Amino acid sequence: MRVTHDHEDHERLGALLRALPASAFFCGPTAALLQGLPLPSPVASRALKTPVVGVPDDHVRVRRPGTVGRRLLVDTRDIVVGNGIRCTSPLRTWVELAASLSVPQLTTISDRLIFHRSPLASRKELESIHRRFLGGRGSKARRLAIDLANDRAESPRETELRVLLVMAGLPEPECNVEIFHGQRFVARVDLLYRHARLIIEYDGDHHRDPHQWSRDQSRRAELESLGYRMTVVTARDFDDPAALIARIRRLLARTPA
Repeated sequence: MRVTHDHEDHERLGALLRALPASAFFCGPTAALLQGLPLPSPVASRALKTPVVGVPDDHVRVRRPGTVGRRLLVDTRDIVVGNGIRCTSPLRTWVELAASLSVPQLTTISDRLIFHRSPLASRKELESIHRRFLGGRGSKARRLAIDLANDRAESPRETELRVLLVMAGLPEPECNVEIFHGQRFVARVDLLYRHARLIIEYDGDHHRDPHQWSRDQSRRAELESLGYRMTVVTARDFDDPAALIARIRRLLARTPA
């Protein structure tokens, strides 16, 4: 489950920032939350409970109960104002998050930044800011997250699954592929190994709804009738990634003739 902030949270954060020096801004996970970037639930919860406040590196770090203060190397490009709240830009936020998130988690941020329908940044801009902070904390994670980013990814769990498979040495599957039978649209699937005709679907909690389950079964039957195989991944599979990877590896080994 992902944590989002509501109007009350926004007002509270705005009031906090107004009580701080004019040079202060939100950064790290708190900035990510304000910008709607996909954070893991524990990280997002901490970002609301204990906001992360930054100042330029030549200022005195904020020391206020209930906050985390940081001094950051920033320039005018790095600070933006949204709904009256100053925070680091999405790109500068991405740089800072690289020091604390795992590669799959950071890749979910990268995917959202370059998402083809509503991009917040380009891959070229990710490359540029990565070079600007090359060698700093999180530099290796940033490099991997850029290489693994996919502008067609639509959900954090889908990204985490794709990255898990690639980092285990498996081929990278295609994302959100539309499947047709002749001119007839059949389905859009989460991940596809085209050569193996293997579909991987991540099912979140909404798939437990009886009506959604019924639609899922009809869709699966239609895809299987066209010669595709399907395996479903749930949140529980991430508790044992080795078993999940082994399952996909076995399925890929049984490539249809």
